[in-house]
Amino acid sequence: MQRYAFINMIDPRQIIAFHKAFNGKKWEKFNSEKVALLAYARIQGKAALIARFQNSSLMDKDKQCRPILFHTDSPNAGDQVGHHVKLAK
Repeated sequence: MQRYAFINMIDPRQIIAFHKAFNGKKWEKFNSEKVALLAYARIQGKAALIARFQNSSLMDKDKQCRPILFHTDSPNAGDQVGHHVKLAK
């Protein structure tokens, strides 16, 4: 089973370090042989990603398969956005 993550980097200067740290690496923490492969996405930016997935059939899937969002601005930076955000159909 393939799994995907879309990570919206808010500071482009962090992309190189992130790429070096994760690209081509195994997920040993999760006892997995899967290897991370990083690539630029066709859709860019948090607002564009939300717009793309808010009406997607993906939102009808198991909760574990649905996108999650994190706050990127203070004072809640790094905290997961609550379920009050309208993402589902």
